[in-house]
Amino acid sequence: MIDILAIYILSFGIKLVAYYLSGFTAILADATHSVVDITMILILLASERVARKSPDSSHPLGHEMAKNVASLIVGVGFITFLSFELAKEGVSKVLNPTPLYQNIAIAISAEIIVLLLLFLAAYLSAKRTGILNRTLLIESVNDALSTFTAILGVGLVWIGHLIFDGVATLVIASIIFYNSFKLVRDNAKILLGLSPSDEFYDSVEKVCADIDGVEGVHDMVGVYTGENSIHLDLHVTVDEGMTVKDADRLSVEIAEAIMAKHPEVKHISVHFCPHDGERRKIYEA
Repeated sequence: MIDILAIYILSFGIKLVAYYLSGFTAILADATHSVVDITMILILLASERVARKSPDSSHPLGHEMAKNVASLIVGVGFITFLSFELAKEGVSKVLNPTPLYQNIAIAISAEIIVLLLLFLAAYLSAKRTGILNRTLLIESVNDALSTFTAILGVGLVWIGHLIFDGVATLVIASIIFYNSFKLVRDNAKILLGLSPSDEFYDSVEKVCADIDGVEGVHDMVGVYTGENSIHLDLHVTVDEGMTVKDADRLSVEIAEAIMAKHPEVKHISVHFCPHDGERRKIYEA
């Protein structure tokens, strides 16, 4: 991830120089998008360290939500400040286009170099596994889209359509807003106790059904305790004459089977009872 961060910092520097030499607001907006991505990478790096902390008495399920909290804060900040300020500047440039642009060829060349660097970042991320690298791949593609928009806007200004500096700025502001909104939405869902999909519960039922001694599964509750961590609570129907010793052995077998099928399940609580119940447990407020 450090090499991706270095590419983004270099891209940001090139964009700033291009903006200073040319005065294009679209390039400034593109540079702002790089600030968003650099900040996100730094958050990923910092939150990964926090997330690796061992569970303690205050956080018995671990600290994996640290990244979600930080991402939510950053997402809200970018929505309410960066995208809004860029949109205002874009509208101003659309309503009052200025002919005071310089070194347009240098600006386009710089943005093309940045675009190639972003393709390199996307390539490096695509070769690697893990949710963090998938996130970086998506961000690289989004940033490349932002840079292409800036190149298009500058090119249209070069041939005499001055309004497109503002138009490109508005498009890039919209891209930043959309990405920030997704960041807020996805992290808020987890922080509010997002439950896994129905397909997950179907799979858990099938795993348990294949285990001797299990007569049924009900009152299942699963919640995300991190981006890729689930705490699962379920009730298992067994013969009422089962001994405590056999029940203890069976609980270990159930937990191991579920975790083998779903590595994202980090914690399981198994309750035994001689009766059936509702498939999913929904707690009333």
